[in-house]
Amino acid sequence: MRDSQTVLERPAFRVRLGEPTAPLVHLDFETFTQPLLVSVGVDVPDALDREIDLVDRTICDRGEYERITWTAKSTQWDKFYHLDVYRDRLEFHAEIFGNGTVRAVRFFETVPDSSFREHFALTKHFNDKLRTRARDYSRLSPAGFRTVFSPEPTTYGRQEFRPYERAQISVNADLDYQGGNLVANPGTLCFAVAARPEREWVTFGLRVPDGEYLFSDYEYAGGDGFGLHLESPGGRRVEGRAETPRVVMLAAAGAERALRSYVQAVYGPPPAREQPSWWSRPIVSGWGHQSYQGDLFRIRSSKDRKRDNAVYTLCAQPNYADIVQRLADRRVPWGTLVIDARWFLSAGLKDVDAGRWPDLRGFVDHLHAHGKRVLLWWGPWDPEGLPEDECVLHEPAGRPGKRGKWDELPSGARIAVDVTLPKVRERIRRQLHQVLGSGPGCFDIDGLKIDHVSATPGAEGMTFAPGSGRLSGIEAAKEMHRLIHRTAKEIKPDALIMGQSPNPYFADVLDMVRLGDIYTRNRDSVVDDMAFRARMARIADDGWLIDTDGWPLPSRDAFREYVVAQPALGVPSLYYATHLDTTGQALTGEDFALIRSAWADL
Repeated sequence: MRDSQTVLERPAFRVRLGEPTAPLVHLDFETFTQPLLVSVGVDVPDALDREIDLVDRTICDRGEYERITWTAKSTQWDKFYHLDVYRDRLEFHAEIFGNGTVRAVRFFETVPDSSFREHFALTKHFNDKLRTRARDYSRLSPAGFRTVFSPEPTTYGRQEFRPYERAQISVNADLDYQGGNLVANPGTLCFAVAARPEREWVTFGLRVPDGEYLFSDYEYAGGDGFGLHLESPGGRRVEGRAETPRVVMLAAAGAERALRSYVQAVYGPPPAREQPSWWSRPIVSGWGHQSYQGDLFRIRSSKDRKRDNAVYTLCAQPNYADIVQRLADRRVPWGTLVIDARWFLSAGLKDVDAGRWPDLRGFVDHLHAHGKRVLLWWGPWDPEGLPEDECVLHEPAGRPGKRGKWDELPSGARIAVDVTLPKVRERIRRQLHQVLGSGPGCFDIDGLKIDHVSATPGAEGMTFAPGSGRLSGIEAAKEMHRLIHRTAKEIKPDALIMGQSPNPYFADVLDMVRLGDIYTRNRDSVVDDMAFRARMARIADDGWLIDTDGWPLPSRDAFREYVVAQPALGVPSLYYATHLDTTGQALTGEDFALIRSAWADL
């Protein structure tokens, strides 16, 4: 035991400790001091984890780092809080003892048990929906910083926040958060904070053991102070002992440099991977042309036209043959065609709609004969057409959830396929063999465009079939990608697997990361938004190829500017053959000349 005035000095920071049971530890960085509450709330489904007492503190030299350990007691667990002090960083986590299911983890904030009274014991609140938020009872850590940076792109394109605001990194989508975060699921699990942004940033990143990413959201939760939250709607079962993820804190000059340092410290160098030359050829997708023809954005339709499936029905062989011919007539030098949504009858069964695609194999063979490659759009989670015993089902929960990508679900609705069930895994393998294989009855497709990752099971109120592994959140997304990637490579070693998860945990299951969809509120330009997304993908893994995407583009000026900018960001991608779907403007000879010029050396 050291005395109560212990100070641990490191080149980039200093740790100051008060009395052994003092609730705060002070971290002195170059430009600010950050007091942190020594607390990790580990909530269970039916109760908040309330802090009873900090009992003791010890310090142990472990060679590579010094470990400061606090002994604590809460209403749900016996705990140790560990702060590991390395030369270049700090890592904080909780070690818990007991039995239960973890529903949420709250770092650096506490719900004191001594003054706790459940709101319903005082009065009935109509808005509580059976459960008051933990934040309404919490004591928070003071914010020593004035800016918070989040790496996950959103529709509003806002990446910096004030300390009292909220920021989110999620495998799912929250349509009420910054216009929706549908395009990078998940981003790198690291926030950065600064008191003087021109001088220094400090990370709040996560270190999580492989297989334990059993949460959907990582949130910076601001207010009159702040905390860091992990939401685990699917739960994590603890029997005896468990550890929470670790919060990694390190300092660097610049937010993006801090994120890069975090990735290097936690994940190390990216894996070596072979990249066939055809992977880098320009990409063409039919989705933008489908959207124009089906008038997705209601440019040419009556104002009272309701939502329909017209765009999906336009994924048809004659239409794609026409796209290919139109681009040939314009001498566009593309390399890979994406047959986009929806080439199947049932999204869960992945059964080709022979009415719209009477000869998919013949279409693919024709393109192969002309030196082209073909990818198929792939929604991994869609349960359409599958029996209930292969799916994660919805039962309304006793607390409000976020507003996700899909409409409100009725009781018993199928949320997603359950990737842990053997019969589901075998079905996916069969589907991939038919799509990627070259034998009789197969389509000889060259790879997949994985989309709708935000539909990963991670909602409130999930129920699982008997025998399920009960995976949800980021870990479920990783397992689905692992199954697809490994199976695809067994069938066709040079298959290209493209996804939308620019997170280093996905480095071994994706060959290419897509930057879109280009949801934005900027009409005149998308270059800054897309350049940011490309930088975030490279921070996650600088060995990934990047599909720059190309839909939806908000104006012809934005389209032209982005055509020129794409090759510097990654592999260029074209979604239009005749018109922009967002404005109805026709592409001109000048536009196609611009494309030919931008792609000339690719």
